[in-house]
Amino acid sequence: MTKIKRILFICYANTCRSPAAQHLANFYGKKYELQGVIFDSAGWHDAFDYAQPETIDYIQSKGIEISDFQPKVITRELIEKQDLIIGMERYHLTKVKKRFRTLQEQLKQKLYTLKEFNGADKKDLNIPDPYKTEKKRYDEILEIVEKNVEALVKKVKRINQ
Repeated sequence: MTKIKRILFICYANTCRSPAAQHLANFYGKKYELQGVIFDSAGWHDAFDYAQPETIDYIQSKGIEISDFQPKVITRELIEKQDLIIGMERYHLTKVKKRFRTLQEQLKQKLYTLKEFNGADKKDLNIPDPYKTEKKRYDEILEIVEKNVEALVKKVKRINQ
């Protein structure tokens, strides 16, 4: 794999999992001295103009600032400039392939679920949407995101060396 400089995290509405992944990736990128990688996030639907309060609470509990976050919708331009596109569910990647059919060749080695990129078992590749779940379950899901984002950052550092 060639050097990875731009990573896009995607989920349904860019208000729960993908903004958490983006901010955690920036945090772990600094912690592990990953240089020259830009993390971003987007979603399929323009549902809200803010990250979910539970996501904000979780991220801020880690000492990470997220108050300036603005959700955005996935576009062709955003997809084209990425070296790696990380979905929270297989379905998100299928949507990318269908929506951007003319980019199939370019997307071949760029699309993974977060767990898949880290080598998870093929039976367990999805990270469920925590939206409208109880706080305990929401935090459990974001802990899964965090664990996998930390592993992704370490892997990208190895790839880029």
